[in-house]
Amino acid sequence: MRPLKKSRNWHCNGGIANKEKGLEGCRTIKKTVILIIALLALISAGSYGIYHYSSHQKTAPQQKKKPMLSYRITALGDSLTEGVGSEASNGYVGLTAASLKSQKNVKSVSFKDFGHVGDTSGDLLKVLKRPDVAENIRQSNTIFLTIGGNDLVHVLRDNFMDLQPRDFSAREKIFSSNLNEIFTEIRRLNPYAPIFFFGLYNPFENYLGNANRDFVPILNQWNNNSRAIAGKFNHIAFIPTFDIFRGKGQSLLYEDHFHPNKEGYIRLSSRLLQFMTKNP
Repeated sequence: MRPLKKSRNWHCNGGIANKEKGLEGCRTIKKTVILIIALLALISAGSYGIYHYSSHQKTAPQQKKKPMLSYRITALGDSLTEGVGSEASNGYVGLTAASLKSQKNVKSVSFKDFGHVGDTSGDLLKVLKRPDVAENIRQSNTIFLTIGGNDLVHVLRDNFMDLQPRDFSAREKIFSSNLNEIFTEIRRLNPYAPIFFFGLYNPFENYLGNANRDFVPILNQWNNNSRAIAGKFNHIAFIPTFDIFRGKGQSLLYEDHFHPNKEGYIRLSSRLLQFMTKNP
C-alpha cells in the first residue's frame, strides 16, 4: 500500500509559497479583498451622505411668507391732498393708493380723502371735529397730511404792500400751536396709525427774483419748526418736498404756478412711498 502524499498548502502569509502560480493566486485574492473593502466603504459613505442630505432636507426650515397687507388710509389737509392740478389722478393720494394696490404683498387698499382747497391749519382743526372724519381716523391704519401752505400764503396776501419778517414770525407761532393741536387730536383718535406729513415747497421761486434770498430762509424755518413739532409725537414721518420742486417749477407745477401738475404729484407720491417703506 502506497503511503499518502502530504497535501500541499499554499499560504499567502509565510508558509509554503515557492510556486509561481500559487503566489499569483495569492496576489489576486489580496487585490479582490481590497477592492471589496473599498467598495463597501464607498457604499457606506454614500448611504450616510444620502441619509444626511435627506434628513437635512426634511428638517430645513421653510421660508416664511410675507404677510399680506391691507391699507385703510385717511388723507387730511389742503388742496395738495385734494389733488388740485392733477386732473383725474386724485393727486398724490390716488397715485399712492394705485401703487400700493399693484404690490404683490398688498391685499387691499381703501382711502378717504378729506383734503379741501384753501384750508389752513385752523380750518383743519375744525375738520377734525366732524364725526365722519373722526370715525375715519379711528378706523384707519395710515394717515396722510398736508397743511401749512395756505397759512404761509395768507401772510403774503395780507401784508403784500408792506411785508416784514415779523409778519411771518407772528403767523408761524399760530401755525405751530395749531399743528401741535392737530397732532394731539389725531393721536387721541388713533394712537398708533403712522402719519406721513409733507413739508412745504417754494412755488414762488420764478416770481420772487432776488426776494427769494429773504423768503427761502423763512420757508426753511417753517419746515424745521414743523419737523420738530412732529418729532414730539410717535409714528410721524416728516416728508421734505422743498428739494423736489427747487429749480423745476416750470416742469412740475400746474398752470396756476402754485399746485403740482401730474408729474409733480407723481414725484410727491414717489417720495411718500419711499417713506412708507422705511416706516411701515
